Amino acid sequence: MRFGVRTGNRQKVEYKRICAKRKSVGGRLLFCLLSLGLVWGFLRPGSGLEAAADRSGGWLEDRVETILHRYGQDPANWGILVRSLGKGDDLLSVNAQRLYMPASNLKLVVTAAALDGLGPDFRFQTTVMADGELRASDSLLKGDLILRGSGDPTISDRFYSTVFTVWDSLARQVADTGIRRVTGSLVADNTFFKPPYLANGWSWEDLLWWYGAPVSALSYNDNCIDVEVFPAKHVGESPEVRVKPEGTRIHLLNSALTVAGRRDDHLVISRVTPGSEVSITGGIYRGSLGFLEHVAVASPAKFAAEAFADALARAGVRIDGPIVVLEAAKDSAKYLERAPLIVAQHLSVPLNEIVTVINKHSHNFYAEQLLFALGACLRGEGSFAGGLEAEKHFLRKMGLPVDKLRLEDGSGLSRLNLVSPETFVTLLAYMDKHPAREQFFSSLKVGGKEPGVQQMVNTAAEGRVFAKTGYIAEVMSLSGYSLTGDGEQVAFSILGNNWLISRGAARRLIRDVCVEIATFRRTTQPSGGVITKP
Repeated sequence: MRFGVRTGNRQKVEYKRICAKRKSVGGRLLFCLLSLGLVWGFLRPGSGLEAAADRSGGWLEDRVETILHRYGQDPANWGILVRSLGKGDDLLSVNAQRLYMPASNLKLVVTAAALDGLGPDFRFQTTVMADGELRASDSLLKGDLILRGSGDPTISDRFYSTVFTVWDSLARQVADTGIRRVTGSLVADNTFFKPPYLANGWSWEDLLWWYGAPVSALSYNDNCIDVEVFPAKHVGESPEVRVKPEGTRIHLLNSALTVAGRRDDHLVISRVTPGSEVSITGGIYRGSLGFLEHVAVASPAKFAAEAFADALARAGVRIDGPIVVLEAAKDSAKYLERAPLIVAQHLSVPLNEIVTVINKHSHNFYAEQLLFALGACLRGEGSFAGGLEAEKHFLRKMGLPVDKLRLEDGSGLSRLNLVSPETFVTLLAYMDKHPAREQFFSSLKVGGKEPGVQQMVNTAAEGRVFAKTGYIAEVMSLSGYSLTGDGEQVAFSILGNNWLISRGAARRLIRDVCVEIATFRRTTQPSGGVITKP
């Protein structure tokens, strides 16, 4: 059985959609976030839009029961909770205490815990140190150059003009100290985080792809590479393979062929085990515009160090020795106890921008990096165990019984995570009163306006729902905030597991529930929201 397999051919216009998940957050988005924050703040309790009376009967429960019935769903497979942020009462509760796989809704926990424990202005730092004798007379470092990471996930072209920008900046700083030659090695200190770097419950078939990239204290380009395949001019020839970022060293076996007909257009990218070579097999149609996949790298620290070595060469700094990767803390301590001289440093963008990437783009790698940083900074261990303990400490502050849930990672990719709607709603209510409230709220998707919640367009939920999406196989979730029909602010969580309907139908089911929440009034019940057939 192969470790990871992806098949099929994709046109370039199609894979632009995939690439968009790893692009920068532009000025227009920032403007929208600020605007939404102002709108939500205006509608907070006390603005004159508070509800006038308690809700009547089980009208909302009846409407949701009707929706589940229309989609042929067993209510036991869905947990739903809607809570008023002003009054504190529950407007709807269906299996609210039951545990469900949350998928990417789990990212709400790591982002909220980080905003609470690290603060919105927290920044990762990457440091370059000179360990040895600096001889200014001949521009020589007689010793090693150390590249030490603290888990910065942003060294890519998401926040910078190119994937090389950060490395080039660090290399120029080294050159500015007068160093032109290093007699020793380039030491990549990856010890700020502790293995294992893959979580319990991650599916083997996910580990080859960008959304299953491993955690690493030294990271680069989301710890993945872009593999592009283009047909050759003649049938029977090997297709052209391009790897980005340029200069990437990778073991890649290309045994694919260019084929004459679409019937044989079946390209496969696979890897037998983590760390082994990437194989390209099958056929690619000679008229194809190309195929792209984002493949996780096996050794992120070495991947980053190689990119930095190239940047040093561009800056005129020569390294005589090899790249040495440190994974054990005891090996790092030998260098650090000698107090090497800091010759370059880079600070990441602030945490609030990282949180936006995690929640709006549902970025698994960013979420796991942040989880490890929580463990390192708050619990003294940058690991899954340390990060999860930091999250549990945060949840305990809200009075949540952490022994009645299961956390395995920060992203929600693991199918072993188990969380209740009650947990998410309690967290959302807590963050609504938190000093970092605006940063947290602005990181959520807007119903009807953004991918994942676009199905709410032209419904009562459009522009009134602000939430985090979640999906893994047979799991669909949405948790966040909404305005009701009479302007009341509520927190809600919708978790669905083991549904035997299409993904599109599951999204429409959640949309219909959100429409009912958005049209709900305590005093006068509407005739019903728009419910379409599955």
